[in-house]
Amino acid sequence: MIDIIKPDKKFSRRELLTGTGKLAIGAALISAGGAALVSNAEARVKYPWPYKKVDPDRAAEIAYENWYKGFCCYAVASGILVPLREMVGEPYTSFPIEAVKWGHGGVIGWGTMCGTLLGAGFAISLAAGHPGEKVLNEVIHWYSETELPIYKPKNPKAVFKATSVSNSPLCHISVGKWMAKEGVKFFSPQRKDRCARLAADIAAETARLLNAWADGRFKPAHAPQAKIHQMTAQNNCGDCHSK
Repeated sequence: MIDIIKPDKKFSRRELLTGTGKLAIGAALISAGGAALVSNAEARVKYPWPYKKVDPDRAAEIAYENWYKGFCCYAVASGILVPLREMVGEPYTSFPIEAVKWGHGGVIGWGTMCGTLLGAGFAISLAAGHPGEKVLNEVIHWYSETELPIYKPKNPKAVFKATSVSNSPLCHISVGKWMAKEGVKFFSPQRKDRCARLAADIAAETARLLNAWADGRFKPAHAPQAKIHQMTAQNNCGDCHSK
């Protein structure tokens, strides 16, 4: 029979090395509310998380395929986080990437910030913490100023010709300009594949910039938006607001 262990009982070194001592240690942890276990867990998940350089081509391939499983935000986040799960393990292994699927279509179809950029933000924040905001700022500029999509999948799920410059990080402007140029509707196979390829582009660019940051080579080219405009704003207001 096992005696009930009293909280104030003291144990010798010999007892601690026996089963009785082990049981006492377990009881002590329980009586302390598991505080020691929590402290150890917190120590293992120090933020930001460890980062190892991600292959941009691999990030692009993962993002393209995963767009068809969970759309844009999930696609880009997985393009960075899946390789980190493989190379680093925890805490990335336990992070539920599916939890960011809500970012699709500019947040569940509301057409606000493009979900690819939200996905990039999640990954950058986990890997770089607050300093990663400068990395994300460059990703958003690149998205807004570049003729996209660039990515050419090995096995495309649709064929189209158009590329476009959004001049905006907003989903409805970006996808709207492209649809007008290609002459297709939102639920067309061409529009879906355009967004999948766009996700691949953003995942690859995010990996490139994070890799430069990890190497100490990253140099931001753009100031924060609030300093530029003395207001939180994008750089192109005319597409939505009259002058």
